[in-house]
Amino acid sequence: MRVSLLEATSGPSRLEIEDGTRPDADSGSLRSAFGRRTKRMLRWALIAVFAAPTILSAVYYGLLAAPRYESETQFIVRGIHGNRAVPGLESLMQAIGIARSSDDSNVVLDYLGSRDAVSQLEAALPLRKFFGREEADVLSRFPRPLFGDSFERLYWYYGDRVKAVADPDTGIITIKAQAFRPEDAQAITRQLLSQAEVLVNGMNVRLETDTVRAAETVVAEATSAVMEAHDVVTRFRNAQAVVDPSQNAIAQLNTISDLSGQVDRVLAQIAESGKMAPSSPATVALKAKADALTAQIASEQKALAGPQSAVADKVSVYERLILLRNLADAGLEAATASLTAARTDARRQHVYVEVIAAPNLPDESTQPRRLRAIASAFAVSAAALAVLWLVSVGVREHGR
Repeated sequence: MRVSLLEATSGPSRLEIEDGTRPDADSGSLRSAFGRRTKRMLRWALIAVFAAPTILSAVYYGLLAAPRYESETQFIVRGIHGNRAVPGLESLMQAIGIARSSDDSNVVLDYLGSRDAVSQLEAALPLRKFFGREEADVLSRFPRPLFGDSFERLYWYYGDRVKAVADPDTGIITIKAQAFRPEDAQAITRQLLSQAEVLVNGMNVRLETDTVRAAETVVAEATSAVMEAHDVVTRFRNAQAVVDPSQNAIAQLNTISDLSGQVDRVLAQIAESGKMAPSSPATVALKAKADALTAQIASEQKALAGPQSAVADKVSVYERLILLRNLADAGLEAATASLTAARTDARRQHVYVEVIAAPNLPDESTQPRRLRAIASAFAVSAAALAVLWLVSVGVREHGR
């Protein structure tokens, strides 16, 4: 049967009518298939994002995770006296002599989290053996799967198992160490506490050395100056063959004074004899005696104060040397006092590790916190599921 061109182009073909299919029906089936595929994807996403992590965490923490024991110790880095008054517990602690230095506390805190602390800890304890006990599960023991057992990996593992925190108000430092056996955890905290004490003692030694070294140098220089001044005085005495020129000068002055008195007495006798017997031979003898005494006085005066070899010059040089020696002695005394004060001040600035709570031996496992870990996995999965649902809703709205 022939169909005209108009009939062929104006209406649906007979084949389409006989088959009962329409273009709209094809597009609807495609949308339906896409919708079913989307629902399957969302269902698997639900399982992957929400159900799987929660189930896996429940299985691991409920059945596989090995128990860990946590040992704790608390201490404070304190000095002899406090630097500032603060309210609360710290002021009370300062009142009873437990004052702290925040800078030193920060130094100790940074050290406990450093590689040096791990290296010294490994040298003192079988740290790798502690963290790799046979009772530990595969995921929590050291070394972890797919990672090596290098020192850097040990340091990272140490950061997960050992925590050192400081209370900003009291300055109390708390060390918590986890291990798969109670005695291992206690040994780690005890060793870290010992290392902190060694660090603080070393800081004290360096502080005292740096503070006292300058004062000791001054004392050494002052001592050398004193010894030199005493040597100069000794050399002068040996050269002049006299112990104390000033004492010799005093003796000469006494001699001159005695001679002057004798001259005065002789002159008085001459005057008296001249009045009574001017031509007496005794008068001539007295005059000769007076002349001799006067000449001796002049000689003594010349020896006392005259040319460079006179006693006055020797006394002047000697007194200058004695003055320098006394100044050197005073300098040594002042330097010694400064050294004593520096040592006292250095000891006053010493800091000490005051143990508040000794490392305990745990008798019950506290890690991991299984319910908390499962609840955390559940919460994170639920949040991820909510984000995925919002994204899917946005995609559907955008496709309409």
